[in-house]
Amino acid sequence: MKTAQLPLLALSFLCATACNNGPNNDQYGIGDEEGGETSYGEMPGMDEGVNRPNDDGRTNITLHPVMDAKTGMVSYQMPLPASWKIVTPQTPQDPHIVGPGGVKIYYRSGSTNTYSNDPNMQQTYQMAGQAMRPPMEISAYLQQDLVPQMTGNGFQLMKQYPIPQVAERNRAYSAKLFKVAPSRDQQFALGTEWRNQEGKPLFMIVNMSVSQGQNDVFWFTNMQALTAEEDQFEFAKRALLNGIINTQDDPQQIAAYNANEQQKANQSWSQHNTKMQQNQRNFDQQQATHRSTTDAVNKASMDSYNSRMESMDNNQRGFTNYIKDEYTVANPGDGQQYQVESGSNQYWMNNNGEYIPSNNATYDPNADNAVNNQSWQEVEVVP
Repeated sequence: MKTAQLPLLALSFLCATACNNGPNNDQYGIGDEEGGETSYGEMPGMDEGVNRPNDDGRTNITLHPVMDAKTGMVSYQMPLPASWKIVTPQTPQDPHIVGPGGVKIYYRSGSTNTYSNDPNMQQTYQMAGQAMRPPMEISAYLQQDLVPQMTGNGFQLMKQYPIPQVAERNRAYSAKLFKVAPSRDQQFALGTEWRNQEGKPLFMIVNMSVSQGQNDVFWFTNMQALTAEEDQFEFAKRALLNGIINTQDDPQQIAAYNANEQQKANQSWSQHNTKMQQNQRNFDQQQATHRSTTDAVNKASMDSYNSRMESMDNNQRGFTNYIKDEYTVANPGDGQQYQVESGSNQYWMNNNGEYIPSNNATYDPNADNAVNNQSWQEVEVVP
């Protein structure tokens, strides 16, 4: 189980909201706590390229490209006010989008969790020193994970309400991506409104994705959070929602991503089949040796073989480890860099970019029957 690093998140918001000025206003007009809905895709002045004559130019909405850092391709375009800028954060505290009127928008990872009914998978996680966490309602996640940490940093939850348009946008994007195995995917989005001790507002969208396979469930959360000066807050909130809901994906980038993921999957199956064939050849050779030698010679040969295999297993089991936050790791197998949750001593990764972290120095996924149907390689944390 991996949990959000919310103290840093909340402290960033405290710093940002403390710099905003303006009167308090608890009437936001988005929806009520019981789940009122607003069609954000149809907000006045929020269509791309529209510039209303009697405003300050905020509603001149243009498409802002977001680049894929790995490929250099345009990943997607967001319709946002022309005066807003998408920036690359230099530190974890920095915003991802900025604009006039103190507008700052932060993208934050939340919790990444796995749950399985498979006893072998449960044993694997137990050996790795990790806990599984069953999925829950998004409102329960808000109360269990976010409210205590945000409250501890001076924020009070004022409202919460579902945002089905954002959930549908997330579902539509996820449906375009290559999946190694069929799964039942669900997307949820919750709008939350907060006030700090000085009465400054903060708007946070909580996103939850749940992917259910035959025996296991993978689910994770992430957030987008907005701070702005009081007189800009309502407009900025609506502009952010409009931008998310009407984001335009780049078909070429998605096609390139899917082709790359499918290639990784094919390589993984090829390596698995090669390993199985090699195991069969090793077995056949052992049987031939057994039949062609005396019991004494065979016993000595097998004792030597078992001793070598045991020594190799002991050496391999000294590498594995795992837990939360993010590190950049380098995979010597493919020369690529990947993001993993930080907090572990070691990481093992397969050719799909999936990884097993562990804090148990004796655990080795290559020796684990529950997961050794594919090749796992230790990756190094980039300094």
